[in-house]
Amino acid sequence: MCYFNYQTSKKINKIKKNFIYFIPLFLILYLLFYAFTPQSYIKNQRVLFRIKKGYSLKMVSFKLYSRHLVSNPYLFYFIGFITGYSRYIESGTYNVSLNESPASIYYKFVNGKIATAKLTIVPGMNIFQIATLLNKKHIVKEIKFIKASLNKNVLLSIGIDRKSAEGYLYPDTYIFKINSAPKNILKKMFNEFKLKTKNLKISYKDLIIASLIIKETNGCRDMKTVSSVFHNRLNINMPLESDPTNIYAEDLNIFNNYEKNLNKYLNRTKINHKNNKHYKTTRNKPAGFIKFCYRMNVKYIKTKSPYNTYLNYGLPPAPIANPNIAAIMAAIHPLKTNYLYFIATKKGKTVFAKSLSIQNDNINKYLK
Repeated sequence: MCYFNYQTSKKINKIKKNFIYFIPLFLILYLLFYAFTPQSYIKNQRVLFRIKKGYSLKMVSFKLYSRHLVSNPYLFYFIGFITGYSRYIESGTYNVSLNESPASIYYKFVNGKIATAKLTIVPGMNIFQIATLLNKKHIVKEIKFIKASLNKNVLLSIGIDRKSAEGYLYPDTYIFKINSAPKNILKKMFNEFKLKTKNLKISYKDLIIASLIIKETNGCRDMKTVSSVFHNRLNINMPLESDPTNIYAEDLNIFNNYEKNLNKYLNRTKINHKNNKHYKTTRNKPAGFIKFCYRMNVKYIKTKSPYNTYLNYGLPPAPIANPNIAAIMAAIHPLKTNYLYFIATKKGKTVFAKSLSIQNDNINKYLK
C-alpha cells in the first residue's frame, strides 16, 4: 500500500517553485555584482586600450581580459550582448583603469570617452621636436608625423601649398586624442596659425626670417634687433651664418638616413621572413625614438645642404622652426640698425656688433 503525504508534497512543490524563481534572480544579482565590481579596489593604474575599427565585442572582451582589465571575458561579453551596447562601441584609444568596473568601461566605450593628452608647443620648436613630443604623449608615432609634415599632398589637403609644414604650426597648448591621425594634428595647428595671423600680410620670406629669429633668441626682447641683423646681411649679400639652420640640416639628414635604414630593414625582414618562417623579426630593429641633434657642431659648417647658411648666400629654402606672433612681427618690422653680428652671452643677454673686430672683442669678453 502506498501512502501519499499531501502536506509534504505541497512543501516540495513550493520549494521547487521558489527555486525556479531564485535561479534567475541569483543570476541577475550576480551579473549586477560583476558589472559594478572593479578588477581591483587598490590598484588605480591606467592602461591605454585601443579599439580598432572592425573589432567585434568578443575581441574587445578577450583583449580586456588579456590586459587584466576585466576578470571574466564571457560575462563582459554577455553584458554587452544583452544590453545592446555592442552596437554603439566607438573605435579609438581609451584610458582604462584597473579600479574601473565593467559598467564604467562600457560607459566610456559607448560614449566615446576617448583618451586625450595635453601638449604644449613652445615657440621655436620644429617638426622634429614636435614629433618627438607627440610620440612621448602617445598621440602619434614620430615617423608618421614627420612624413605627413613633408608630404605635399597631405599639406595641400589642409591648405598649405608648400613642401613642408614647418613655420605653419602655431606654438600653443593643444589637446589631442591618443593615436590621432597626423593630418588632423597638422590641420588643428595650421588653423591656429591662420587665426593668429589673419590680419597680417606675411610673405614666405617673412616666415623664414621669423623662424631664424625665434631660434636665435628663444623669444627674448631683442627679436627686432636680431631681425635687423638678418635683413642687413641679406641687403649686402652676406651669408647669414646662422647655427640653427645648420642644426636643422643635420636633423633632416638624420631623418632621411633613418628612413633609408628603416626601408632596408623592412625589405630585409620581408625577404628573410619569406625564406625562413622561423626568422625573428625583432633582429636589428630600429629604435622607437629618432635621436635628433639640438646643439651646433663645427663639422656641420662643412655639410652640403641648402640649409647651410655658412656655405650658401641668402635664406634657407624653408622655415627651420615654428615662430610665434612676436617673431613674425619682428621679421616684418625690423629695427633700423647698422649691426651685422650678434652673440648670446652665458647669462642669456644678446650683444650686437657693427664690425667683425667688435664681434671678436665681444666673443673674447663674454664667451671666453
